[in-house]
Amino acid sequence: MDVVLDLAGGPYVAASIEAAAAKARLMLVGTVAGGKADIPLGQVLSKRLRLVGTVLRSRSLEEKIEVTQAFAAEAVPLFSNGKLHPVIDSEFSLAEIQAAHGRVQSNESFGKVVLRIGSSSH
Repeated sequence: MDVVLDLAGGPYVAASIEAAAAKARLMLVGTVAGGKADIPLGQVLSKRLRLVGTVLRSRSLEEKIEVTQAFAAEAVPLFSNGKLHPVIDSEFSLAEIQAAHGRVQSNESFGKVVLRIGSSSH
């Protein structure tokens, strides 16, 4: 089953719904872009999506430990074997930090904006 992880909320929820495949699960985790969203219910219904909201902040310490251990056991290996990978929008050296910040502020990035520290190249 496909999973869309929405860490931003707000107006990005509609884009997450648009990107979701049929029968996907949309995990709403954050609200940095806003706590309210216009949801295209027709797409949610026709794609038969499941919307799930969750946070860590309000969970007990025991539950946070359990979730962290489950992530380490189930998700980290998927990154190691290449089945999961982060989407990289762009990379900048430390000397280009102002340009990197500008890229994030432009709201034109899609994926992570990476800041390289040190001499390692990608």
